[in-house]
Amino acid sequence: LYRGTKYKRFPNWLDRWMLCRKQLGLVALAFAFLHVFYTLIIPIRYSVRWKWMQYTIKESKKNQTAEYNQWWFWSVDLYLAMGIVGFGLFVLLGITSLPSVSNAVNWREFQFVQSKLGHVTLLLCTAHVFVYGSNKFLDISRYKWGLPLPYMLSLVIPCIVLVLKLILITPCVDSKITRIRQGWERNSKSESTEALTNSAPVI
Repeated sequence: LYRGTKYKRFPNWLDRWMLCRKQLGLVALAFAFLHVFYTLIIPIRYSVRWKWMQYTIKESKKNQTAEYNQWWFWSVDLYLAMGIVGFGLFVLLGITSLPSVSNAVNWREFQFVQSKLGHVTLLLCTAHVFVYGSNKFLDISRYKWGLPLPYMLSLVIPCIVLVLKLILITPCVDSKITRIRQGWERNSKSESTEALTNSAPVI
C-alpha cells in the first residue's frame, strides 16, 4: 500500500516474518490444544475439588444456599461457546495448512480459509477472553502491586491486529488494496508529468 505496487519485494525482515507465519500458527494451535486439555481436567484437580468441598461444608453449616446468579449463567455459557467455536475454527485452519490439504484446494478457497476464517477465529478467541474477564478488570483487589492481570496481557497483540484489520477493511483503504492486487500501480510525479508531456499535441 505504501509503495503503490505489488511487484516490489517486501523488506527482508518482513519477508522472513511472512514465511514463518505458518510455523507460528502451528505453535499457537499446539498451545490451544494444551489449553483445552487443561480446561477439561480442571474438575479432577485436587485443589479444585477441595475448594468445592469446603464451600459445600461452609454453606451446609450456615444452613443456606447461594443465590442463582444470572450474570454468571450467561457469561460462563457465552465464553465457553465462543471458546469451543473458536477452537473448532482454529483446528480447521491447522488442517488446511497441511500440504496434502492445501494442494487439493484452489487459491480462492485457501485464501478464504486462511484470511477470512482466520480473522473470525481471532475475533472469537479474543471475545472469549474478554467475556471471561469482564467482571474482573474493574475489581481493584485483583491487581496485585498494581500489575495487570495475565489475561489482559494476552489481549494486547490480538486487539492490535483486529484494530489494524478494521482499518484495512474500510472502503477507502480496501478499494485501493484491491486495485493494487489486480495489478494497478501508482505512478510517480515525474512519470505522470512525462506522460502528460508525451500526450500533448504538437503545434
